[in-house]
Amino acid sequence: MKLLKPLINSGLALFLLAYFLPTVSFMDWTTLILAAFVLTLLNKIIRPILKILFLPINIVTLGLFSVVLNVALLWLVTYLVPGFHIEAMALFGVEFNEFFSLLIVSALIGLFQSFLGFLL
Repeated sequence: MKLLKPLINSGLALFLLAYFLPTVSFMDWTTLILAAFVLTLLNKIIRPILKILFLPINIVTLGLFSVVLNVALLWLVTYLVPGFHIEAMALFGVEFNEFFSLLIVSALIGLFQSFLGFLL
């Protein structure tokens, strides 16, 4: 039960982002479920280990390095799940490379997950 609620939150957040953003895409529903599952597992297992390992850097940067960890985990999801893609985007006429696109999508995933966690 502890993994079911974050799995549903991740799945809904990824679906909403794929619906609203043309740069986030998935091949089929199985790919979406697999991406949500991998994202949930990475956030529950790998993220705490990385936060402990990079604690000195996170302290020096006053917590801003956690944003880089979020982007790295989201990139890892796009690497591990075939058919799930986040491409470079243009926002308000400004072209962003893949890193900043992942940064924006990561922030939106966090926003959607917190909102959906409030609702569920």
